[in-house]
Amino acid sequence: MVQISIIGAGSVMFSANFIRDLCASKNLWGSTITLMDIDKERLKLVHDFATRYTRETKAKLKYKVTTDRKEALEGTEFVLCTVKVGGYQPMETEREIAERHGYYRGIGDRVCDYYGGIGAYHQLKFFHDMATDMENYCPDAWLIETANPVFEGTNLITRETKVKTVGVCHGHFGYQQIAKMLGLEKVNIEVQIAGFNHCIWMTRFLYKGRDAYPLIDEWIEEKAPDYWKSEKYLKSRPWETEQLSPGALDMYHLYGLFPIGDTVRSASPWWHHTDLETKKKWYGPTGGFDSEIGWQIYLDFRSKNLERMQKFAMKPSASLTKAYPPVMSGEQHIPIIDAIANDRKTLLQLNVPNNGSVSGIPGDVVVEIPVAVSGKGIQRLPVGNLPKRLILYLLIPRMMRMEQILQAFLEGDRKSLLLTLMEDARTRSLQQAKGLLEEILAKPWNSEARDHYK
Repeated sequence: MVQISIIGAGSVMFSANFIRDLCASKNLWGSTITLMDIDKERLKLVHDFATRYTRETKAKLKYKVTTDRKEALEGTEFVLCTVKVGGYQPMETEREIAERHGYYRGIGDRVCDYYGGIGAYHQLKFFHDMATDMENYCPDAWLIETANPVFEGTNLITRETKVKTVGVCHGHFGYQQIAKMLGLEKVNIEVQIAGFNHCIWMTRFLYKGRDAYPLIDEWIEEKAPDYWKSEKYLKSRPWETEQLSPGALDMYHLYGLFPIGDTVRSASPWWHHTDLETKKKWYGPTGGFDSEIGWQIYLDFRSKNLERMQKFAMKPSASLTKAYPPVMSGEQHIPIIDAIANDRKTLLQLNVPNNGSVSGIPGDVVVEIPVAVSGKGIQRLPVGNLPKRLILYLLIPRMMRMEQILQAFLEGDRKSLLLTLMEDARTRSLQQAKGLLEEILAKPWNSEARDHYK
């Protein structure tokens, strides 16, 4: 019986999965879940869903509702953060501004949706403020960080506060798409995945104890061209096809290991993303998740999920468990809580400070690696060496970009923000980068960021 607080509970997709998982986890029955969000309508929607779903499944869970973050944190033991400050509209406007200045698809190109603002300012400030509140109101609690940017956010919190923090993402399950395409039975697969959040790589892939990478090479040689012409590839949603797209295979050939999940789009080379036609070449007819087509598909998908829950809210007699079966969603948040609270040793893939797990990466840099979670906390499993080429050309540059973003944020350094733009392959002049930075900072929702970055 534990106290769990969901900060940003109005995030419908995440909250629905959390509720399902809690109802399916009898070891956690008797727990109290506090739902917190500043959007009262969304909060009511999720609370109604939670109470109805709990009643249908006969789970023994209690719920509290609040719009006050400090009230939600008071005395809690686990904090799940899914907050996207300001929603998506400011981000879309900033993307439009960036495109006028010559930055196709916005600052950060294919990863701008993770940061949601110049220098990730709004997200990082929220993370830091929330972690500071946790030090005061629930100093022994675990923070399970889900909101992006997970890489920058978890590094900030673990370095600047004493809060016990772990970052969570589901991108590593992308290896299952590879296994399914190869016709491999999941029970006979052994896989190791490591790197940084949204920059993870399949470091070991065994089937029945033997290296299965040759099976990937065989599929690429004999079946990939037909797959890219198939209806399955051409008609599926972009995030369902990127794992085995030409772009993913190009990255595999370039760096020596297979990119997994979000890595395919967020760590892919800049020359995959120069324009829509180029994106289509590498990521299929939509141009991939982060193209103007793919991103709109995602936004529509989110809207449909919200509309679905709203329709159920208007039909109190409708069965929620038929639409949302009471089985584990696959998200790792509730299994983390179960493992720690009930001392049930569980193997997971989480974001934690390296501390020697991945060779060549500083100990205080957060890595996404296999871990064992139990009542004793989190035990890192050793990964060891990664290919030098991967370290030098992707991991170290990605690590340095994280360090640059955090340095700019912590020091309020506007010139550092400018320098990050100057490193963008699309920047042609100092004036171009300056113009973009100043126009974005001049927007009303960035008034606080404008004062912060001197």
